[in-house]
Order: sequence, then C-alpha cells, then structure tokens
Amino acid sequence: MFDIVIINSILIVFPILLYLIYIVYQNVIGKKGNKIFLFLAIASSIYLITKYSKIFNYETDVIKILFLFCLIKSDWKLSLLCGFYLTLYYSNIFNVNIIIILTIYIIQTLLFIKIFKNKNIKFKVIIFLLIEIISSLFLSKYKIDYIIISNIIYSALGYVFALSIINAEKAIDIHGTIKQIEYEKNFRDSLFKVTHEIKNPIAVCKGYLDMIDPLNQNQVNKYIPIIKQEIDRTLVIMNDFLNLTKLKIDKNIMDITILMDDIYSSIGTLLKIKNININYNILDEEIFIEGDYNRLKQVIVNIIKNSIESFDKKDGNIKLNLRKNKKNVIIEVIDDGIGMDKDTLKNIGNMFFTTKNNGTGLGVKLCLEIINLHGGKIEYKSKKNNGTKVKISLPLYN
Repeated sequence: MFDIVIINSILIVFPILLYLIYIVYQNVIGKKGNKIFLFLAIASSIYLITKYSKIFNYETDVIKILFLFCLIKSDWKLSLLCGFYLTLYYSNIFNVNIIIILTIYIIQTLLFIKIFKNKNIKFKVIIFLLIEIISSLFLSKYKIDYIIISNIIYSALGYVFALSIINAEKAIDIHGTIKQIEYEKNFRDSLFKVTHEIKNPIAVCKGYLDMIDPLNQNQVNKYIPIIKQEIDRTLVIMNDFLNLTKLKIDKNIMDITILMDDIYSSIGTLLKIKNININYNILDEEIFIEGDYNRLKQVIVNIIKNSIESFDKKDGNIKLNLRKNKKNVIIEVIDDGIGMDKDTLKNIGNMFFTTKNNGTGLGVKLCLEIINLHGGKIEYKSKKNNGTKVKISLPLYN
C-alpha cells in the first residue's frame, strides 16, 4: 500500500514539477504557453497513473487530487478532463449510468468556476469534500467509513498539493517582478548616465563654437578637429544607452601620454577663458597601457570638470600630473577648490549621491566603473576649503 502511495505521488508531482520548471523559463521571456504546458502536465499524470495502475493493480481514483487542483485553479478545461476520466472510471467500476456521473462532475465544475471562483482554497476543499462524500454514498458500493476516510485523505492531499503549486507560481511571479524592477532601475541608471555624461563634450563643443571666428582660418583649423573629437566622444557615450547593465570596454594597446596631450589641448583653452591655471606635468616618454582611449578620456575630462565646478566661480589652479612606478601609471588631478568634508568624501561614488543642485550623482560612479573594468582604481583625498586630489592608477602594459 505504501509503495502505491509513493508511486502515485511521483506520477502526480513529477509532470507538475516539469510545468514549474517550464514557467520559470517562460518567466524570462513571457508567460505565453503556460496553460498549454499545464494541460500537458495534467494529461501526462493521468496517463501515467492509468498505465501503472494496470501494472501494480491498484485503483485510479487518486485522480481526484488532480481534479481538486484543477477546480482550485478555476481551469474548466482541465477540470472537465479529470471529471471525464473519473466518469469513465466510476461508471465502469460501479456499473452506474455514465450520464449521471458526468452530470455530477459538470455541475461540480460549474459551481467552482462560476460561483466559488473567488472563494479561498480551504472553502473550496470543504465543498469538494462534501460533494464527493455525498455522491459516493449514493453511487458507490464502498462502506461509509471507507468513503469518508478516503475522500478526506484525497481532499487533504489535494489541498497540500494545490497550495504548494500555487505558492510556487507566486514565488516565480514575484521573482519575475523583481527582475523587471531591476531591469527598469538599470534602464533609468543608464539613462541618467547618458544624460549626465553627454553634457561634458557638448559643453566643450559649445565653448569652441562660441569662440570660433569662421573668417579666421587658424581658429577653424585648430578648433574644428577638437569639436569633431568631442562629437565622436558624444557618440561613444550615447552607446551606453544601448547597453543598460554593463559598460563595454574596447581595450587596445595605447600610449597614455598621447591621451593626456589630447585632453590638455582639448580643455586647456577653455580653462584659460575661465581664468583657471593648469599646471601640466607628464613624463617625456612613451607609457603603454591596455585601455579604451575614449572611455579613459571620458573619465579624466569628467574629473577635471568637477575640479572646475569646485572653484565656485572664482579663479583657481589645477595640476594634471602623469607618473609611473614599477606596475602602474598614475594620473593625478589636483585642485585648490572648495574641497569636500568627511561625509561627502565617504559617500562619493555612491549611486545618486551629489552635492550639486542639478547633479545626478552618477558621474563619479561611472568613472569608478570604467577604471575598475581597466583593472585600476581611483582614490579621492580632500579637505573642506583645502582642495581635492584625485589619483587614478592603471596597470602598465607588459
């Protein structure tokens, strides 16, 4: 007897577990097809129970568990499928008119689908138990105690089975909802990054366009290539929008001194216009790293931009240093601006933390991500009213 219970449990649960695995997969790409697969799972359980009942010679009224599950799920198609099977089974066992038994199961299905659809699971189980006991007393040849005990067992197993499956479906659905929330959060983060970072090259382009004299060929030859470079950098930044969860880094062997010269020539004139002195100190040698030229330029320009904003409309000084040790190249951006207090310094780099009125708090976060993907690190040192030092370390190319 115990072996038969185990076999039936496996035959009922296994196809449903496959159904749960399927909806976990479907949860990633949508819920279309879940009902079809549930139908196949129930039909598979019915088929397996029928097949192995003949081998092990036991009765198949265990299908009542599946019938109760389908009633609780308010799925009339599956309920009628189980009801039709039970009709054939009982009409054959008890020699009762098939129409009478089928009518009972149809009425039972209609009650649960139409009238009791919004009732809780316990209420449905109790109604199911009462209907099964009453109908079995009139139609079956079993003893009263057997009818009551067997139906109580089937109802209890059906209740536990249905509750477990429904809770599993809810857990899967909640997981899908959380994934959707995370996706939307990443989408907003990426959108903020694009909005924030795209301001930098546009500001540079606007500054040079304001200064350029179309009749002055020297200015045209000098400023147009810079504007073109900044437009190219803008396009690179906009590509972040297409990758919502992870930045793409295209590493190539590059000379970091060429990058620093490029940044100095791009931003040097604008710093002079704002009466900001820049002290540019780099090693007079080739220093190779493996990095993304445009991404690293994006980081350094963003840090210099933050230094400019720290002067609070007053004159200031910025030092741009480049040196190296045995393993790393070190880039330093040092200003004598308003600096940061301990709390600000502690929270810098946190998502959406900003001290600016119109800031998003994503600029530093983006810089940290880019440098981290290069295998490097950024260190901030600052004191209130005593300037800020930003140190970028990147591994040398061997």
